[in-house]
Formats: sequence, structure tokens, C-alpha cells
Amino acid sequence: MYSLDVNFLKDRHLDTTTKTTLVNQSRGVSLKEQLPLIIGGAVMVILPAITASSLLVLNQLSSSTEQDIQQLESQLGQLSSQNQSLEEINAKVQQNDQEIQSLVTVFNQIRPWSAILSELEGKIPPNVQVGSITQTDTEVTIAGYAMSYDDLNDFVLTLQSSPLLDAEKTAIKTASLEDFPIDTTNAPDNLEIEYPQGVRYSISTAISDRPSSELIQEFARTGAIGLVNRIRTLENKGVIKP
Repeated sequence: MYSLDVNFLKDRHLDTTTKTTLVNQSRGVSLKEQLPLIIGGAVMVILPAITASSLLVLNQLSSSTEQDIQQLESQLGQLSSQNQSLEEINAKVQQNDQEIQSLVTVFNQIRPWSAILSELEGKIPPNVQVGSITQTDTEVTIAGYAMSYDDLNDFVLTLQSSPLLDAEKTAIKTASLEDFPIDTTNAPDNLEIEYPQGVRYSISTAISDRPSSELIQEFARTGAIGLVNRIRTLENKGVIKP
């Protein structure tokens, strides 16, 4: 008879070892593969929550920003209104300044005729007679008789020294030796009259273009008190610098 020798224990050992190895390998792979899935699942849960929170914050910021914009627009409107008011005030101030300057210009151009006549009267030498004074535009013409040419020259030099007249425009226009005009209406018919000789002249001059505020002392000296007082008032108000 034949005998079969089978080592069942060895076969069992091999089988047991193989199964153990397979079980251990199966457990290690499962943990590694599950980790990404766990992380992905957590992200899918957290991400919507973050998105919802962000939208809520953005909505709140948007509402706050709109309120700030409305407030700034309101303030801008108020500033624009105030700026318009300031521009209107500045325009009125400029208009007042222009009116004041126009007034100053008028006063600085005023030349009282009484002051001019008083000045001329004080400049006439004893041997000179003034018969007429006329004015055309900016020129003044003085005409009359002088005892001699020297007296006439003295008269011209005296006029040139006046601050109320323009020295460069003061000069003799005409001069000729003639008889003095003497009124003989009431003289007897048989009276022989010998007419003295004199120099008939005409002098042209012009009023000085210096501002009246610079001639205030001359106007006060010649009696132009009204103009002097007006200029003094403007000086006290600071409109005209003394």
C-alpha cells in the first residue's frame, strides 16, 4: 500500500502568512486614499460658509459706502453753494473797488477853476497886465500887456514854477510892441494923449496832470477848501494814500 505524507501545517502556515500580509497592505492603502477625500469634503463644507460670510460683509460695506457717498454729495452741494456765495461776494467787492478807484480818479483829476485863477493872480508881476484867460481842451491861454519883454519873461518863469501848471507846456505864443489900450471915452476932444508903448503878449500853458492828492497843500493855499476836505476824507478812509 502507498502512504501519502501531506504537511498540512506547513500549508496552513503559508496561507496564514499570505492572508496576514494582504490584510496589512489593504489597511495601509485605505488610510492614505481617504485623507484627500476627507480634506476635500471639509473644503466643500467650509467654502460655502466663507462665501456666504464674504457676501454679507460686502453687502454691509456697500451699504456703508453708499451712505458715505450720499453724505459726501450732500457736503459737496453745501460747499458748492458756499463757493457760489463767496464768488458773488468777491464780485461785489471787486465792483466796489472799481467804483472807489473811479471815484479816486475823478477826485485826482479835479482842478477847481477858482484855485487856478487864484494861482495865476498870485503869479502876475506888478508890470504885467492880464486881459483874458481862456481854456480850450487842455490848453490855457493868458493874454494881456507887459511893460517890457523882461517883465514878460519874468511872468513866464513865474508861471513855470507853479505846481498847478505844466512847466514844459508854458511858453510865449506871441509878443509884439504896441500901444497900451487906454480908455479915452471921457477925455476932452482937444486933449492930446500920448499912448505908452508896451508888449502885447499871449502865453500858452496847461494844467498839471499831477494827482490832486499830491497838490492838496496848493489847493488849501488857494482856498479850494471843498476839494481839500473831500480828499482828506478819502485819505482817512484809506482810499487815497497820503
